[in-house]
Amino acid sequence: MHPDLTLRIAGESGEGVITIGETLCKIAAREGLHLVTFRTFPAEIKGGPCMMQLRLSEKALSCHGERLDLLVCLNQQALDDNLEDLGEDGALVCEAECELPDEGAPRTVYRIPFERIAVREIGSRISKNIVVLGVLSHLLGLPKPAVEKLLSEKFARKNRAVLEHNLEALRRGLDYAREHCSGRKTIRLPPGGKQNKLLLSGNEAVALGAVAAGVKCFFGYPITPASEIMEWLALHLPRLGGKVLQTEDEIAAIGCLAGASWAGARSMTATSGPGLSLMSETIGLLTMAEIPAVIVDSQRGGPSTGMPTKTEQSDLNLALYGAHGDSPRVVVAPTSVADCFRMTGLAFDLAEKYQLPVIVLIDQALSARLETVEPGLVERKPAALRLLAEPAGGAAYARYRLGPAVSPAAVPGTEGGEHMVTGMEHDELGNFACDEEAHTAMSVKRHRKLEAINDDALVRDLSSHFGDPDADIGVVTWGSSAGPAEEAIAAANRMGIPVRGFVPRILSPLPHRDLAKFLGAVKRVIVPELNFTGQFAALLRATYGIRTTSLTKVKGVPLSPGEIVEKIVEAAEEIAARSKPTHGKAAGQRV
Repeated sequence: MHPDLTLRIAGESGEGVITIGETLCKIAAREGLHLVTFRTFPAEIKGGPCMMQLRLSEKALSCHGERLDLLVCLNQQALDDNLEDLGEDGALVCEAECELPDEGAPRTVYRIPFERIAVREIGSRISKNIVVLGVLSHLLGLPKPAVEKLLSEKFARKNRAVLEHNLEALRRGLDYAREHCSGRKTIRLPPGGKQNKLLLSGNEAVALGAVAAGVKCFFGYPITPASEIMEWLALHLPRLGGKVLQTEDEIAAIGCLAGASWAGARSMTATSGPGLSLMSETIGLLTMAEIPAVIVDSQRGGPSTGMPTKTEQSDLNLALYGAHGDSPRVVVAPTSVADCFRMTGLAFDLAEKYQLPVIVLIDQALSARLETVEPGLVERKPAALRLLAEPAGGAAYARYRLGPAVSPAAVPGTEGGEHMVTGMEHDELGNFACDEEAHTAMSVKRHRKLEAINDDALVRDLSSHFGDPDADIGVVTWGSSAGPAEEAIAAANRMGIPVRGFVPRILSPLPHRDLAKFLGAVKRVIVPELNFTGQFAALLRATYGIRTTSLTKVKGVPLSPGEIVEKIVEAAEEIAARSKPTHGKAAGQRV
């Protein structure tokens, strides 16, 4: 039995690959297992290769795994594309007609006539995925009542005949596997825990985090991979007293957000890179007018329309700087599904407390990732509220009063709180002021908020530290790359290579105190991230004047722990080579 199990289902989009994977996830969560998934799918409506990978364990997991223990291929292309990722002792389950390579074929192969069973015995090719599920139920030892219950829930809205049809497909797959696959290699789920786990995607966790933080208004325009956030909120937020409006485009969405938030409602939007660029002008307005806003950006491969269904971390520069003029904003970067919940809640607290835009930066892999979380995670109350004005009678209300970084806000209807709100530079009353004194003073006021956030207890201890605290090699990364980095560091330490890691969850403002201390304590800094130019590495170099070693990747899939380990080994070898005494020179002396 594996301490953890990594399996991948691969096939053609439309063959039901995701249905198989999601069903396995639900069963595992109900069995109390921890799990993390990764999925790829084509941008086309139908057709093209897709796959879903699941890693399951009785212990908490930080990423979706690397070498596969079990590979399920529904067609020849799936086998050709994925076989190289199967571990040496892994097992292959494939369509009976698939041809295996002459060299490198796995030792354990289950050839199953999925399509023939579906067509000849069930009378429907679309039942093929349920036949596959039946075969996997036998191979993995899944409790049959649990699988049947899930199918009943899935087809609850269909008529009884549809459910019976699928239950029959499940039974046929089970029977075939019992007859032809028994007595061979044992593949079983790891032992589960006593308590069921809550199963969420990153997008669902963002939406839940927003609800827990008290969101009242959501405005958005559909865009992959962020659309699921709006879909979830459209289904649930109205029942909780909130509003969801699908606008005609992203410019309208953030414009509506600005108005609703100015009126006092906790408001948000969610988009992807192309949408965030359209919103950039209004982000500047939000900064200038000091209006709270939460903007979720789920990054995809770019630029332009790019690879809408593939992952990348290349909107960092856009999130940090995307606006004209000096436009300070907060950028937070969750590292996991549970983090998506926590960081979205934090985003609302910071936006309201400091009256500025906050961008939650996730990516396609994290948006679509299914992960188990503890049920208690979703209990949360707002930790910070907007500072509201109580204007004194007779005195003019100074909405942008200088002195404090955050001045009390009067929402419409506040007696005595009448004031001007504009994108123009202004004086304390909000009146247009184009003189150098006003612009300098207001620029200082707006940027002082970031300084205040750095000392705020809300963001204290947000960064993750792991690995050997005395190591000379440091790994600094962000967002969804944190999981593979944590696993790589653990692997390198087991190999005898001391490495430590640092993952900030707030990227603007950077956690200078802790990050500078970390960077100053290591000899080599490796920065893994999913973009071509090494945007985060460049930010570290520009901010701290250090040298970095970039590890970048733009293949539309997450980094693997093995790729990071390779970079760590290279760094260790270079440090070792430099420390060797050179003939005639002392060690460390310039040659």
